[in-house]
Amino acid sequence: MTLAAGTYFEHLKAYVNSEYIMHDGAGGSVVLTEKYFRPEDVKPQTRKIELLLPGAGMAFKLDHDDFDTQKKKSKPPLFHFLDDTSKPWSKRCDFVVFYVNGRNFHADCIEFKSKSLTAEKIVPQLRAGMCWVATLKRTIEHYTGDSRRIRLRKFVFAENDNPNDYLDPNRHLRADPSIRYYHFDEVNGQSLASLQNPSVQEI
Repeated sequence: MTLAAGTYFEHLKAYVNSEYIMHDGAGGSVVLTEKYFRPEDVKPQTRKIELLLPGAGMAFKLDHDDFDTQKKKSKPPLFHFLDDTSKPWSKRCDFVVFYVNGRNFHADCIEFKSKSLTAEKIVPQLRAGMCWVATLKRTIEHYTGDSRRIRLRKFVFAENDNPNDYLDPNRHLRADPSIRYYHFDEVNGQSLASLQNPSVQEI
C-alpha cells in the first residue's frame, strides 16, 4: 500500500533498529557526528554538522567510528544474515538522512572526508548507501506492504580548500556527476533540502 510521506516516515521509524539512528530529528534538525584522526593529533577529534530539516526526519550512521584497535574487527554487519567479509554489502557511506518535505519522501546519502576527494572510496561508498536505502525500502515493502517512492541524492562533505581538480564546473565529482561536493563550512547550520544536487534518483 502506497502511504503518504509523513505516514511512511512514522512506519519506517517504527521498523528500524534504533542502534543505527544517530539523531531523531528532534528540534527540526539532525546532527551528524564523526570521529576522525589526523597524523598530528594525539587523540581523535570529533566533527559535528547540523542540518536543518523541512519536516520530520532522522539520521542513520551506517559507518561506525572505532579507534579502539581491539574492537575494530567487531564492526557490526549491515545485514547480519550475510557474510560481511569483502562483500559488496560490506561497503557503506557514513550517513543516510531520511526526511519529509511536503508530499515527498527523501533520503540523502552523505560521506564525510577530511581532505582527499579521490573517487576510489567515495563513489563505491555512496553507491553502497543508495543500495542500502533500496534494500531497506524493498524489505519493508515485502514484509508489510508499506511502500513509498524515495527521492535520493548523494553528497560528499570535506574540508578540501582546493577541490577543483576533482570537480566539474557545477561542483559535482568528475568521477561521478551524481555526487555533489560541499565544504563543511558551507553546510553546517544550513537546510538540507536547500543543498543543490539536481541528480535525484527515484527508488
